[in-house]
Amino acid sequence: MTDVTLIQCTNAKRDHEAPARMLYDESAYFRKMRAWARSRGDPWYILSAKHGLVAPGEPLGPYDERGLSDAQAERIATQLANRGVTRVYVCAGRDYLDPLVPTLEARGVDVVDPFAGLRIGERMNALGDRTDA
Repeated sequence: MTDVTLIQCTNAKRDHEAPARMLYDESAYFRKMRAWARSRGDPWYILSAKHGLVAPGEPLGPYDERGLSDAQAERIATQLANRGVTRVYVCAGRDYLDPLVPTLEARGVDVVDPFAGLRIGERMNALGDRTDA
């Protein structure tokens, strides 16, 4: 069984190219998600509205898009399944999860969302409770 952690990108970004793990760190929400993802000890990726599944070290420039398309969700689910991923832990909003979760589950990937039903402020508090961020 291979687990990974997925977190969403955010609107707040640096104004220049940076490794993905740093591009979004203008956002307190992203910093908390990143700390949670790192604390889990599993490989982790960012769900980018423009680029799909992004490794933390992948260089990206700023962009202005939100959410995942159905086609992106299909590509991400296929990439993860091809890597032998059987479970994902997620911290992302509905614009990312609504298209992604069914495609992952259709490929036999278990999706665990410990933040389901929480609003952004509640999510930030919950992330803070799980890390020292």
